[in-house]
Amino acid sequence: MQLDSHDNARVRQQRDWLLRNDKHMATIASRAEPYLYLMVEEIERRELPMELITIPMIESMFDPNARSRSNAVGLWQFVPATGKNFGLRHDNWYDGRRDVLASTNAALDYLEYLNRFFDGDWLQTLAAYNAGEGRVRNAITRNERAGRPTDYWSLDLPRETRMYVPKILAMADMIRNADKYNVTLPVLANKPQLRTINTGGQIDLNVAAQLAGVSASQLKALNPALKRGMTSPQGPYNLLVPVEYADTLELALADLPQRERTRGVRSYQVTSGDTLSRIAQNHGVTVQQLKLANNMRGNNLRRGQSLIIPNGGRATQVAQSKPQQLASRSGGKVNYQVRSGDNLWSISQAHGVTHADLAKWNGLNAKSALKPGMKLVVWPKQGKSSNKSMVYQVRRGDSLSSIAARFQVAVNDVMRWNQLGKSDYLKPGQELTLFVKNNS
Repeated sequence: MQLDSHDNARVRQQRDWLLRNDKHMATIASRAEPYLYLMVEEIERRELPMELITIPMIESMFDPNARSRSNAVGLWQFVPATGKNFGLRHDNWYDGRRDVLASTNAALDYLEYLNRFFDGDWLQTLAAYNAGEGRVRNAITRNERAGRPTDYWSLDLPRETRMYVPKILAMADMIRNADKYNVTLPVLANKPQLRTINTGGQIDLNVAAQLAGVSASQLKALNPALKRGMTSPQGPYNLLVPVEYADTLELALADLPQRERTRGVRSYQVTSGDTLSRIAQNHGVTVQQLKLANNMRGNNLRRGQSLIIPNGGRATQVAQSKPQQLASRSGGKVNYQVRSGDNLWSISQAHGVTHADLAKWNGLNAKSALKPGMKLVVWPKQGKSSNKSMVYQVRRGDSLSSIAARFQVAVNDVMRWNQLGKSDYLKPGQELTLFVKNNS
């Protein structure tokens, strides 16, 4: 913490409110936990005041999906114009204002710019982050002309801004002196909880989640900038992933065939005269499925708009090579000989094991190359035979048990393959990945 302490009536008022509303602080702390290490690390790297970490606490309560009445969005509450000025892209696929790391870098760039504008005065800088540099500059000019002091506390600013800086100072004081104020703060590990993985191209978050072994809902929550549940065709291709799953995802991506990255998904560019009903009819899907896939509330389209077309209501087999199990077995072990076109992904799916286990059994990593003739050890689960991968689209009336019975697989396997919990429910149009026997 680098800012000077201030203990005046305005700061005390904000501190008293925070102390009376301890659940407010608990909510913020819970939401902030995954991101704090990465954000604090960047603030330290730039040698900026650590009090800046309280800005997203106040602006959004650390909710990356927060939106204000003035259309400010994200942890740092960027309005569209300011976000664009500081490099945050916003299009049909991606909203950089919701990107935790990109918006943090943009916010710190903005704060550094404001601090230079106000000759190093951090209280004026923070006021300008809330009210805009023009409004604060005008307040300073008025005081100069009237012969009055020009420090932040002496400026005639909007009521919200008069309370904004004291709130930052009060929250920083409470964090710094938690014992003094009898405030219980969570103990955070001094190590990152998240890691950035470059996927190297467009990928569906459901596919990435399955590869990593993390739930799709958690991966989507950590990457709220991705508006359509997949990375943009134009990038960025970075995903925030829990540290414990990052190596697994990186390893799987190294072998994932391009066609598997967006399996079950097609794209369509809107032309003049198109309507949702016409597009849906032409592609064998419903309007509701089309709107769900594209995160649409209304029915309006514009020429040139890119739409995701989900698969229709029948199961579709994902094309892939089916490695042959060479029948040299010992106690359930399979000695597999690599063929041309094989990769860890295809071999693991054919034998009903995970790519991570396959790599571990054979001492391989993300950079390991498979060569035809190479011998691999595989330990299939008891009773597993070669599988084929398919994408099934849920229909009205389906349940996990009925789908599992239809394709002769276990309900628990369907849940595991699709990162579903016991409390999750199926929706018509939802796509499930299944690994079924070749004779199914």
